[in-house]
Parts: sequence; C-alpha cells; structure tokens
Amino acid sequence: MESFGELAVGRSRRSKGLADGAQNLRLDVTGDRDDEITRLGHTLNHMLDRLEAAAERERRFVADASHELRTPLTLMRAELDVALYRSRSAGELTETLRSVDTEVQRLIHLSNALLELEELGSSDHISRAPVRLTDLIEAAVAPHLRTAERTGRVLTVEAPDTAVDVDTRWLQPALGNLLDNALRHGTGAVRLTATVHEGRLRRCVTDEGTGFPPEFLPRAFDRFARAEASRTGKGSGLGLAFVQAVAIAHGGTAHAENTGRGSCVILALPC
Repeated sequence: MESFGELAVGRSRRSKGLADGAQNLRLDVTGDRDDEITRLGHTLNHMLDRLEAAAERERRFVADASHELRTPLTLMRAELDVALYRSRSAGELTETLRSVDTEVQRLIHLSNALLELEELGSSDHISRAPVRLTDLIEAAVAPHLRTAERTGRVLTVEAPDTAVDVDTRWLQPALGNLLDNALRHGTGAVRLTATVHEGRLRRCVTDEGTGFPPEFLPRAFDRFARAEASRTGKGSGLGLAFVQAVAIAHGGTAHAENTGRGSCVILALPC
C-alpha cells in the first residue's frame, strides 16, 4: 500500500504535467480514501473537467465563427473590390452599399447568436423565477403577430393561465425562434400550445408546411443545420440549436417531428 508521502509525490508529478499543458490528464484518485489529499485530488479533477469543457467550447466557438463569418466577409470584400475597380454611378454605388449592409446585418445576427449560445453553454445555472405562463407566451408571440398578419397567416395560442418557474431571459427568445422558423419556413396556420402536467411544461409549435426531410430530423438541432431541401429562406441555422441549449439548461429536452399536416417542434422542461 502506498504511503501518504508516496501518494502526495505521485499526484504532485501529475499535477505538474497538467500545469505544463498536458491534455486529457487527471489525478489518480481512489474512491476508498477520505483524507485531505484525496479530497484535494477530487477538487482538482473537477476543476480540470470544467477547464477542459471551457476549452472545448472556446474551440468550437472559434471554429463555428470562422466557418460561418467567412462567407459574408468574402461577399463584402468582393462587392467593395468591384465598386472600387472602376467609376460607378450613384445608383450602382447605392446598390453596392445596400448589398454590403445586408451582409453586415447577417454578420451581426450570426455574432449575436453565437455569443448567446456560448453564454448559455458556459452558465453554471439559470435564474428561475415564477412567471405567469400566459404572460410569458404573450411576450414571445407579440413580435410575430405583424409578420403573420402581413403574410396572411393565422397564429393561434393555447395555454393554461398558471404559474411556471423558468428563466424568461432564455425561454422567451427560444419560443420566439420557434415561431420565427414556423412563419418563415412553414406554410398555413401556426399554432403554439402549452401544457403543464406533474411539474413539467410542454410547449409545441406546429405549422402546416411540408415538414422536415426525414434525413434532416436526426441533426435538426445541430449548429448551422439547415433543411434547405424543403424549407426556403435565409437563416443562420442556429435557431433550433439555441432552443435545444435552453431546454438542456432547464434540465429538459427539445424534439422535432413531422405530423400529418406539417412539422412540430416540442420543448419540454421541468417547471
């Protein structure tokens, strides 16, 4: 059996390796001891898990940003190069500026979406507080009523007037994303239903479009996934990824499926 001193020396060596930047290393801590060194080892391993997770989030954030921001930046550079290549009329310059402005707005949207996903993923906990379910849904639906009216779509809501314990900062925009997707990519009436049963909140947003391609459903919540085969219109591909991140942060799940008359995205979480 190793002595206390031998254990301390061995763990000290592994700690030095970790401090020097070695990857995937953990202190060898047994589960049958309850001394100060062992407890310290568990604490350090927990810290290393968190550091590794943070490093992975940072790596993924940089990779996602590099991949998705490259296209609008390239388009902007091309537009400006063409505009500067020879003299342009005022009308042509105006069109160039409008095109560049479109790409700038796309960059802003992508950047904000990526930052929100990173913030949500790096949070230790969400801030739950009691809120009337009808008030929460009303706030989420309000920005989309004009869009529905302008396009001749019907947007209906069905929810009980009860209190739920959730983080409205994240849940409200998650519902907004679901409604936006249904209005932009689906057709026909859009319906948001919410139920509360045995401490769980279930929300479902349906439309009457062609639904998701079957091969897309397993990756519907992946970052930058797009079902372009059946759904048109520009988008970042981050809306459903954000919805899933909000669900997971609440200890819940997000699920997408096709119905007989369109698509349905379900957000279920404890409340």
